[in-house]
Amino acid sequence: MSKFGKFIDDIVDAGGRLAKDELKTLIATAKKDESDFVRLQAENLERWTVMLADGDLTVKGYKLLVKKMEVLTQLESIRLKVKAKASAQRLAQGIEEIVIKNLFALL
Repeated sequence: MSKFGKFIDDIVDAGGRLAKDELKTLIATAKKDESDFVRLQAENLERWTVMLADGDLTVKGYKLLVKKMEVLTQLESIRLKVKAKASAQRLAQGIEEIVIKNLFALL
């Protein structure tokens, strides 16, 4: 199992607020996307999560990076073609729903 997957699995989620499998699927799917932008953002999110797990990034720094990514992804989805736009929108929606609303509450 990847360090990203292990970190996500190890998060205590007593309230069921974090959709761990959905987050892992979101990242795995985005890393295989046709859009270079979507793949890069998925790789960034995975790398930042591993850095957080290793203590190389603070919770505050992680949240700041992810929130900036969300804005950047929303802006990019406006610019992209329809197919790539849908991928970027799915990533932005997943970041907001799974990471910002759920993961941040647990950190």
